[in-house]
Amino acid sequence: MASADLAKDIMTRNVLTVSDDWSVEELARFLTENAVSGAPVTDKTGKLVGVVSVTDIARAAGEITAGRSEPATLYHHDYRLSEDDLDGMIVEAHAQMSVADIMTPMVFEIDASASVQAIAETMVRGRIHRVFVVDGGQVVGVVSALDLLKFLVNV
Repeated sequence: MASADLAKDIMTRNVLTVSDDWSVEELARFLTENAVSGAPVTDKTGKLVGVVSVTDIARAAGEITAGRSEPATLYHHDYRLSEDDLDGMIVEAHAQMSVADIMTPMVFEIDASASVQAIAETMVRGRIHRVFVVDGGQVVGVVSALDLLKFLVNV
């Protein structure tokens, strides 16, 4: 097996991670500042424990507002709110929530020595677009569907 047939050779390194004890406000700021839609979640020891995305933030916001007496809508307002006002409402609503509260605890991970075939099989079986590469339980990279396609084009 050629070395380019392994996860460690085709993965994207330096994966940005978030801590499971961050507030949702910290998470939102992190995702915005880094222009990413999601990230793997690690615990205090650096162990991969989940994955979180902007979808999780939106889902949590829906659960918070679900108990309101009036229906929530994104399209109709009796008055206009500025973006700062909207941001403040979102942050306030999530003030007590942590990343651990909203993350998806199921993570697809592979070993750094996994073959490209094994990566593809994991992604197809899980119907996912990326897998996290771990070494000793620590996140060392990510392989996306695009990474697999780039590999195939260069074979």
